[in-house]
Amino acid sequence: MGDAVELTPKEYELLIYFKNNKGIALSRESVLNSVWGYDYFGDLRTVDTHVKKLRAKLGECGSMIETVRGYGYRFEA
Repeated sequence: MGDAVELTPKEYELLIYFKNNKGIALSRESVLNSVWGYDYFGDLRTVDTHVKKLRAKLGECGSMIETVRGYGYRFEA
């Protein structure tokens, strides 16, 4: 087993959302609505920022979160 990784609550929610939708290309908008909620009025780039931080914290495993160019992300385990 690897070392424990400290995640913020939002990073944890994001990781769980990706895990629950493994292999599915998810648009940034769908990620934003599902993880942050429909009443969130922030920018879609919020998703990119959180994914970047999550990948960094996950180290080598961060590469399992693939970028789907021009669309969003896909989690491949």
